[in-house]
Amino acid sequence: MNRSIVSACVAGALALAGCSGGGGGGGGSPPPVPTGLVATVSGSDIDLAWNASAGATGYNVYYDLVPGVVRSDATLLGSVATAGATVFGTPAITVHVAVTAVGAHGESALSNEATATIPSSGADPLFTDQWHLVNTGQDGGTPGEDARTAPAWTAGFDGTGVRIAVVDEDLEIGHEDLFWKCLPGRSHNYLDGSSDPTVPSGKHGTCVGGVAASGGGNDLGGRGAAYGAFLVGYNFLQNQTAANQADAMTRDAAANSVSNNSWGPLPGTGNPSPVLASWRTAVQTGLTSGRAGHGIVYLFAAGNGGLAGPDPGDDSNLNGYANFYGVLAIGAVGDDGVKAFYSENGANVFVCAPSMGRANHAITTVDRSGGLGYNDGSVATDYANLDYTNTFNGTSSSTPLASGVVALVLQANPNLSWRDVRYVLASTARKNDALDADWATNGAGFHVNHKYGFGVVDAGAATTLAQTWTPVGAMITVATPVAHPNLAIPDNDPLGVTDSIVVAGSGISNIEHVEITFSSADHTFSGDLRVVLTAPSGTQSVLAATHDCPQGAVPYVNWVFGTVRDLDEPADGTWTLQVIDGAAGDTGTFQSWSLKFRGH
Repeated sequence: MNRSIVSACVAGALALAGCSGGGGGGGGSPPPVPTGLVATVSGSDIDLAWNASAGATGYNVYYDLVPGVVRSDATLLGSVATAGATVFGTPAITVHVAVTAVGAHGESALSNEATATIPSSGADPLFTDQWHLVNTGQDGGTPGEDARTAPAWTAGFDGTGVRIAVVDEDLEIGHEDLFWKCLPGRSHNYLDGSSDPTVPSGKHGTCVGGVAASGGGNDLGGRGAAYGAFLVGYNFLQNQTAANQADAMTRDAAANSVSNNSWGPLPGTGNPSPVLASWRTAVQTGLTSGRAGHGIVYLFAAGNGGLAGPDPGDDSNLNGYANFYGVLAIGAVGDDGVKAFYSENGANVFVCAPSMGRANHAITTVDRSGGLGYNDGSVATDYANLDYTNTFNGTSSSTPLASGVVALVLQANPNLSWRDVRYVLASTARKNDALDADWATNGAGFHVNHKYGFGVVDAGAATTLAQTWTPVGAMITVATPVAHPNLAIPDNDPLGVTDSIVVAGSGISNIEHVEITFSSADHTFSGDLRVVLTAPSGTQSVLAATHDCPQGAVPYVNWVFGTVRDLDEPADGTWTLQVIDGAAGDTGTFQSWSLKFRGH
């Protein structure tokens, strides 16, 4: 259910949303515009009063969560018979309302706009279960292994004014804990063209939206990391055409701040998964023109194809979405700060965030209402209130948690570019699982790990740094010529073959991202190959590890790997690529490679 019901002040009169105005004909005029609209808060209700309009047979109440109410089906809260109404809200919301008068000859223009704020109750019944936000050791977790959101909230940052786009299969905008977070009329349904992305078969995106920005202090459920932020939903996964995919990356780009994408290629193949050129172009458009020129911050799940045991499973570097320079790839850690078994390694993994890991201790968030989601009443340990679940998991959950942290950062400093946000996150990420052998320090002093990127997001530290951050300089992009070593790769040999490219005069003293285009088209089983880039500083990026490809291997043909591990290092110097065949039975050639640097 939602909390948007409008009731007439006259006892017994009640009309739900559904425009009773418009139409009318006969050459007459609509009633006069209502005047004197005022809004008064009474508990969790907003009492509306206005002057009656002559000839009116009813009134329509419209709303928005930002100033500038417009008359549309999406913003219609409801219809009443007489002047005056009560909006049933929830604590911790601000509502902008206007009314029209309806008569025999149509509907008037909008009245003056009134605004009301219902104070926060401070209560979220399920918040104590949300260890990913504040970990006090719930169910055996390690205290402090969380996203450190509490210090950011205490400092006054809850995401207010920041808009997060949830690109997914659904977003139940009428959910009781999401209704007052979802901007009316701004979402999009790719099945029917409407502004409601709620569909019967969808549930994933609703949970995602809740992790990022469900309401806080409103007496309902838990809360999102950025509980003051706005949400819009784009259900692209319901209709996955190339045009829809590009549209979902750029829709309302000027207004959207964060694009959350908890999806990617089918896990478990072990093969490189390319993306469409139209998707790359769309993301680049969002980076250059989104968010009033500061750029949308795109977050993508690093992937759930990792495996426990000797086989590393899928590598996020084989995910064409998460591997792209314009996105942040987000991994997952459990409530003990250790990598979740399914979370994919990768030189492209930027940061990680808490999700289900140790002991399958999962995430509490909103769920599709009435048992239509993951909580259908069949799991005894899930909540009795089917509108919420404690089973959400995967990098699908860690990604919106990171998106919420980004929203907090952008509230702290709205002028940060998408590149500045990356630096803020990397500079403040917490070094988790400190004894893990893969931790290294790059040539610029950043700690980095193929499992965790720069570490776990730290909202408190990030919002603090954001406030004083000096913007980075203009981006420089430099590409090297293609090298053609054409070296036979020894079968099942730990040394493999190497080739080097010398970079000089690039003008990049601070690398932000490196692309490595690699071909070994004639190797008969690409999963055998281990590919390692060594920077002039000595920083190594494992771009691919020897792994299985259960459904058969797809060769590397101009595959573009990405690494963030050389952040702030200079581009000039000798770069070396090592290619090792780590399993017996298949052979091929290290045919070609090249580099592209982005930095300043």
